[in-house]
Amino acid sequence: MIKQLYAVCLLVDDFGKSFSFYRDILGLTLNSQDTGYADFKLGDTLLAIFQKDDATTMFPKAHMHRGGSAVLAFQVQDVEKSCVELCDKGVVIFEGPKRMPWGQSVAYFKDPDENIWEITK
Repeated sequence: MIKQLYAVCLLVDDFGKSFSFYRDILGLTLNSQDTGYADFKLGDTLLAIFQKDDATTMFPKAHMHRGGSAVLAFQVQDVEKSCVELCDKGVVIFEGPKRMPWGQSVAYFKDPDENIWEITK
């Protein structure tokens, strides 16, 4: 039935702030944009942001909750170097960088809607 992940769409409270965060701070490549919507190409998957108030055309706002319940994990070449670059852009790393007992290097930060991002090697 489900064959592959097409897109992850985050409902955001402030589209302009989130758009700037993903494009300018994280450096994601813009794929397409419309009023209150943008998606960024990440390999074969899209990461989309959609202004929460405009998303009511898809489903009622009662089904939309405050952010922070998602963890998005992405691989980077060098976790420590990526943390330095993110901090230089004003991103707060709230955990890490650190090595997990199983050997994985990780660090965590939040986007403007408090979704948790993990960067890992």
